[in-house]
Amino acid sequence: MKNINATLDTDEKYITIEGVLHSVIDHRTFDDFGGTLESFKVMDVMANVRVVYTNDDALTFFEDEFVPYSIDELAGEED
Repeated sequence: MKNINATLDTDEKYITIEGVLHSVIDHRTFDDFGGTLESFKVMDVMANVRVVYTNDDALTFFEDEFVPYSIDELAGEED
């Protein structure tokens, strides 16, 4: 896990990661034993998708590993 510099917009539709605006395309919340983990699947303007997580109500964010993938790869149309 590595911490990233990210800020969630107030309406939770956008997140700025390291100065780059991303659209939130999926948001999931897991609650268990008083702890909450949220995941945000986000996409930048170049269609690179990544998943970031927070466990403190979007004060800090982290990710497992930065492996961007494109819409073509998601659709199985990679070269």
